[in-house]
Amino acid sequence: MDIRDLKKEIWKAYNERSVWTQKSDVDKFKKLLDELDDVNKVVLPKRIADWIREAAQPSNITTVSVMYRDAIRYGKHIDWFRKPDNQRLLLRALLYGYEVKKEPRYRIKLPGLSGNNGQQYISKSADGKLFACAYRDYLQQEFTNDELKQLPDWVRRLEFEEVES
Repeated sequence: MDIRDLKKEIWKAYNERSVWTQKSDVDKFKKLLDELDDVNKVVLPKRIADWIREAAQPSNITTVSVMYRDAIRYGKHIDWFRKPDNQRLLLRALLYGYEVKKEPRYRIKLPGLSGNNGQQYISKSADGKLFACAYRDYLQQEFTNDELKQLPDWVRRLEFEEVES
């Protein structure tokens, strides 16, 4: 019986509470299992998490085979895959689950531009055009490092403000 089977049994027993004498005992045990589960989870870069989803097969062994083929034959993420530590990380991710590493996001301040509605930031329209606007949560005003690299030089020279996630 692995951790997942054990967890299912505990949830089943928890829902049938008559098996347990005290609900608090089950709650404590369930909390410990959840913490254990979180400890085993691996944090992966987004590109690798996307690759796992793309290569997903009915079994973990087959998924690893597909990823190995992609890396060796097609050179996909070979720089990451070649490292033995990353291979172990991949196996742990498939066995215990994984989380996607959160990429830092930045707002680009426009210096000296502050209106009645506040500090102005670089914003990007749906068609890719840049414009100035005060912070609005419905506009694209936060950029990842990769997105920043695609912006014009003059924009990358401005002051960035890291956004708390």
